[in-house]
Amino acid sequence: MYFYPMQVYGNSNKLSPKTIFFFIAVLLLAFLPISSFLFFIKNDAFVGYFPPKFFMSESIHAGYLPLWNPYINFGFPQYGDMSGGYWSPITWLIASTVGYNAYSFTIEVLCYLLFGGIGMYQLTGIWQLDRSVRIIAGLAFMCCGYNVGHLQHFNWLSGAAFLPWCFWSYLLVLNRYTLKHILTCVLLFYMLISSAHPGIIIASFYFFTAILVFFLTKKGNSMPLKSRIKQVLLSHAFLILLLLLLSAGMITGYLDIIPHFSRGEKISIADALLAPANIQTWISALLPFATVKNDLFYNTDPSMRNSYFSLLLFLFFLFSLTSKKNSWQKFLLITGLLFALLSAGGIFKIFAYKFIPFIGYVRLNGEFRIFTLLCFIIFSAIGLDKFIRQKNSFTGSIQLFYYCIEIILFACIVTGLYHTLAGNQSLIYHFNQFPLQKTIPAKLKTLIDAVSFYDTLWIQGLIQLFLLRLIQRSLRTGNLNLLKRIVVADLVIASLLNIPFTGAGKASVAKVQSILNQSPKGIPIPILQPINKIDTISPEEKAMIGDWSMYNKQIGARSWVSYPINLNNMDAYFLNAVQQPESSLSEYPFAFIKEADAKNSITIQSFDPNKIVLRVDAEKPGKIVLQQNFYPHWFFQNGSNKTSVDQAGINFMGGTIKSGENNVTFSFEPIAVKRAMLLSVVLFVLYGSLLIMLIIKPDVFHNYHAAGI
Repeated sequence: MYFYPMQVYGNSNKLSPKTIFFFIAVLLLAFLPISSFLFFIKNDAFVGYFPPKFFMSESIHAGYLPLWNPYINFGFPQYGDMSGGYWSPITWLIASTVGYNAYSFTIEVLCYLLFGGIGMYQLTGIWQLDRSVRIIAGLAFMCCGYNVGHLQHFNWLSGAAFLPWCFWSYLLVLNRYTLKHILTCVLLFYMLISSAHPGIIIASFYFFTAILVFFLTKKGNSMPLKSRIKQVLLSHAFLILLLLLLSAGMITGYLDIIPHFSRGEKISIADALLAPANIQTWISALLPFATVKNDLFYNTDPSMRNSYFSLLLFLFFLFSLTSKKNSWQKFLLITGLLFALLSAGGIFKIFAYKFIPFIGYVRLNGEFRIFTLLCFIIFSAIGLDKFIRQKNSFTGSIQLFYYCIEIILFACIVTGLYHTLAGNQSLIYHFNQFPLQKTIPAKLKTLIDAVSFYDTLWIQGLIQLFLLRLIQRSLRTGNLNLLKRIVVADLVIASLLNIPFTGAGKASVAKVQSILNQSPKGIPIPILQPINKIDTISPEEKAMIGDWSMYNKQIGARSWVSYPINLNNMDAYFLNAVQQPESSLSEYPFAFIKEADAKNSITIQSFDPNKIVLRVDAEKPGKIVLQQNFYPHWFFQNGSNKTSVDQAGINFMGGTIKSGENNVTFSFEPIAVKRAMLLSVVLFVLYGSLLIMLIIKPDVFHNYHAAGI
């Protein structure tokens, strides 16, 4: 079933091992501080995104299904974590095999960057671009400022990695609706929604809806619009059905937690305007290094400032603006600009907050700019390909834009050098401090602290001016190999200049792993001790990996731990503990008897994340309290009597005990979620197996189309 005339690249443009190895080599070089393991990925990466993955790994290797995480903020349903990639097959693959540690986690981050770059290479083949241009586009996406700036935001990178692949597979479906294409599309879209930050998922809905509308209204199709709409609705119904069935576990898990989740409601307008990629941050399209300083000028988080996508493609972005554009370029330009305005926050986000469904749930606006970069890279790559194929000379508008950029760079260099030499806030005046530092991290920190905003202007300006001259020479001679090498150098330099400021912490991966090695192996039986007596780690170590309560395999947190998943009653408990410290139960162990005295005793018979078995000897009837968050699907059993748990206080759960010996069990049994999870696993294996069969033996279903099944 052919919907629209669209050329799809042939066998000569298939992805080759040589191309993959080339991407890997550039990745390792561009992200050398991270890929060498000399420096760990700082801030949110290990503090927020790593702990749930670590728990999943430890739980699976101990033989338990990771449904409930008992450690973070007195526990929460792990399957409801929208930030940790719980439903991603990649997470389960790593957790159940090599396990999560500082090294495997870092490698996973790098693999997402690689996968995104190769995905862009694959996607641009749809337009039959020259292989060198496709490589340039792929490298630009892999090393773009969004990825460099958001190394710490794990699920922003995983979401970005699958975007070009989903775009590619969706275009294949629109071009020809076959079973092979539909299964490819369903699996890739599932990988996107199961691994990406919710903001990317919401934006993806609008992005791919825009693509569908573009195809429906695209000129050159003889079929009446009404017939086209009917055909698309029928065909997409099957695609959506398969995707929904595959996502049954994830949908059930999220619906389960939303009523109890502090972020399950629309955020305030003030929060909705946080951390934009505002207009001034687009200086990074030419001078990415200039975004690492001058917070007052940018007025946003440093991770939101970088939108670089190579000097060459920036030049051809400007060139394509004034050149004749095909319909795809027009669509990509308009869509990219709309997402740029949305990512800028301000009045644009206020409008979207009020009138566009679900946008009001997204807190950090700079997240949307990945769609802008995706569109702009393809838009510019098409323009570059046209220039090469038409053998245009380096004259006219391309030469004009070249000279404009050159003049801007000269102005930046002069301005930067003037202020650098006129003042003393510059690395030039701190060179004598470098020899005094004995370690590489210390030298790097000294350098980072010494660099001023004006240093970034003249340093980046000189680099860009040199690269611009080389680009001019390559375009004049038509030397594509040289052009490709220049882009590699450009992206590697830009990445290496920015990563120390945005992604790399001063400690090594080995240092981080040495801290994690202090965590007990597996899922041991926790100690019944007052929560305020549980061991902790130094502030320096805590800054690297987060609160020790997420790793020590003991139950209880002395104070609220910053983590994306906050249950409403847990928030209420910690707020009350701050306002009324005497109401805190931190002087009790995680399981205790109300009004306990010396004649009561509790012994832990067995423990796993979803089930705790206790022997309780009580002098008189009373109530046992378990300091785990009160949540549906928890049951209390004393002997043969099994009931739902009672709520104890603001936040915890409990059950009634009798005098004498009690055999007590607290168990977490989310039956509906487990059944939906099983369905998702079976369908993922089925879809994947069928797709492999279609790839290996394409003639088996040659006469069948998905729309007719």
